[in-house]
Amino acid sequence: MSLLDVDVQQPALNPASLSFQSFGSSAASASAEPSDGRMGSSMSVGKSSGLNFEAEPARSGGPANASFWSITYYQPLFDVDTMQVLNRIKGSLLPRPKGAFWELIGANPDLYGPFWIATTLIFTMALTGNLASYFASADKMLWTYNFNQLTLAGSVIYAYVTLLPLLVWILLRYYEASKKLVDVLCIYGYTLSVFVPISVLCVLPSNLLRWLLVLIGGGVSAIFLLSNFHAHLADCFPYGEGDAKRKMYLLLGSMGLFHFILLVIFKIYFFAYA
Repeated sequence: MSLLDVDVQQPALNPASLSFQSFGSSAASASAEPSDGRMGSSMSVGKSSGLNFEAEPARSGGPANASFWSITYYQPLFDVDTMQVLNRIKGSLLPRPKGAFWELIGANPDLYGPFWIATTLIFTMALTGNLASYFASADKMLWTYNFNQLTLAGSVIYAYVTLLPLLVWILLRYYEASKKLVDVLCIYGYTLSVFVPISVLCVLPSNLLRWLLVLIGGGVSAIFLLSNFHAHLADCFPYGEGDAKRKMYLLLGSMGLFHFILLVIFKIYFFAYA
């Protein structure tokens, strides 16, 4: 007889002979796997065994948790696409209802557009100013490039889009007409967008045409700037009060004065060639 022929007889299980024992909570807690695979049973096992199932702490590093001195903190201010920047430039050039720019930027004011507008304007003004000087020069062989115009353009324009908005923001807070600093920086940056094409056209050798272009650009940018701030101040100051009118005229008049000074600097120091 071979081993293959051996028929191993398995004992039959009798349901009546089966018995169930209760091992208590200690045995239940020793089991690491949930009985039915559901989250509820897993949590009950952990609770009975004394284990702590805590949520994973949120990772820091987002703009809200970033340090003031880190680049991440300023990331939302540059989180715009090309179409948004173009729409905001268009909004600064075309006639729009008062206060429309505040609604356009909404909860997403940016510094990306203002930075590149100001930087582009610095280089175009320095370049076209030197070209205008070259065209007006009687002896082109003795003409030399004036690097001081690049330094002057950078100082004037960056001061206009940083220091002046900061001063306006302080005055708004003083007169209880607060506006976010980033909103003020944003609108002042887009105010200069009209001067980029004008600075290119001012290379043409016509002093009258340059004066006309600078005045047109100054008028468009002044209307855009003052109309938006007028809408904001009208919401902050009640109508019919003499003190409110005085505050409004003082703020708008100061902004208009600095804007006019900017136009004079543009014409005298960059486009003064006959």
